[in-house]
Amino acid sequence: MTKKKKLVTVWGSLGIAAVLGFSALAYFAAKDNEPNLVGVGEDSITITESFTPPDQTQPYKKVVKITNTGSVPCYVRARIEFSDSEMLKKAEFSYADPDSAVAPAESTFHPADPDAESSYVDYLPEKWVYNAADGYYYYTDKVGASEATSTLLAWVKMNHGTDEKAEAHDIYVYSESVQTIDPKTGAAYTDYNDAWTKFTAETT
Repeated sequence: MTKKKKLVTVWGSLGIAAVLGFSALAYFAAKDNEPNLVGVGEDSITITESFTPPDQTQPYKKVVKITNTGSVPCYVRARIEFSDSEMLKKAEFSYADPDSAVAPAESTFHPADPDAESSYVDYLPEKWVYNAADGYYYYTDKVGASEATSTLLAWVKMNHGTDEKAEAHDIYVYSESVQTIDPKTGAAYTDYNDAWTKFTAETT
């Protein structure tokens, strides 16, 4: 039984050029923290993702959402990071048409860099918000047992120059969850912000 569950997945872009394509590398790690002192249940999550190896010349599919695999409801937050900051500046994200095999309209893509003008963080899917102070994407709704968040990300587009060589890079997704009940008092948190604020205060 745990209060928080951590999970990391690595999207590996291992090709050395656009024409060779990229292979996917996934690594998952979970670590238990403090024991859950309230009730009986498990706080556990998994990053659910669908990946189509890209050639970097076209948008490629990268559907990401977080699934609650535990037995108690929880709040979820996630980080998306690039192994190369220069690649972050070239990338654009879209959450449109996650079930389609065809990339969505150009207008649905926005810069992946949170500091960019009209960034993806300004056009997030329903129930997702971004906190610039800590770099996390927060899901504002509770995620019940066996339920999943809405799609955080569906497509990635790399904007390489015409004569520019595509560089290999990784995109990391790191996710955490905290149960909706305060383990010290047994009272329900008011909302996601209350849960994470109190949890952060206890662990720092």
